Amino acid sequence: MTPTLIVLCIIGLAALIVVSTIVSVRNGIVASKNRVKRAWADVIAYQRRKLNVIPALEQGLKDHQAYEQGTLEKITALRGSLAGLSADAVDVGRLQQVDAQSKSLLAGLRVTAEAYPVLKTSELYAGWMRELAETEDNVAAAITIFNETVQSFNDAIQEWPGSAVNARYNRERPLETFTDPAAQAGIEYRPTFSRQ
Repeated sequence: MTPTLIVLCIIGLAALIVVSTIVSVRNGIVASKNRVKRAWADVIAYQRRKLNVIPALEQGLKDHQAYEQGTLEKITALRGSLAGLSADAVDVGRLQQVDAQSKSLLAGLRVTAEAYPVLKTSELYAGWMRELAETEDNVAAAITIFNETVQSFNDAIQEWPGSAVNARYNRERPLETFTDPAAQAGIEYRPTFSRQ
């Protein structure tokens, strides 16, 4: 083998390694973005499961003479917000709005039940509340998974060599994670993140 052929083989091998690395990193970014989309769709699916419970809860509460109009309005508003969630577009702001409405509704239902002991002891009401609470737990778990996949995606496009590949080929922007401003307001400690 001549020295020129050896050099050409080495250059060809190096080029193959570089191209393979770029393709692998680019595909990793695409796969990571797809995981974010799937996790977002799971969050939306769990949020929309509330739509299965809300009509029955709404009718049951209407049947009680002492039903409060404010709770009905919250249920109607939540139903509209849930219908507006899209599995196709990641909208953390809209999700925060729905989450706040859900928490407000659950708090209102608990107050209504406290005010009307007959309603509180109703088996149907207890079942609805249990199902809503389970759905809320599922939503919280789905949001945790969503935030983890967003963090993984953001790491993939911000860390080297992913940042270089992303800047050239994918051109993805970092995504927002879901945060609960009300929960954060109750925490006084704020870590200081500084570059060193």
